[in-house]
Amino acid sequence: MRPNYLILILLVLMIVIGLFMSRDPERAERLSQMYRDAAFTGETRQMVLMLLALGIGAFIVYLTMTRR
Repeated sequence: MRPNYLILILLVLMIVIGLFMSRDPERAERLSQMYRDAAFTGETRQMVLMLLALGIGAFIVYLTMTRR
């Protein structure tokens, strides 16, 4: 099986499960509460974004320095 079909099957499965989970109001409430609890807030969010920016910047510098 080609990887494109596998990715497509996984996406469709994820959408179907998402529709099933959001149909039940009790599960949808628990799921949205889980998302709120897992989210970064305040200073932590800024620290994560700064680390991501530094990592991406370092990767770009690495790519530009190693290519000739």
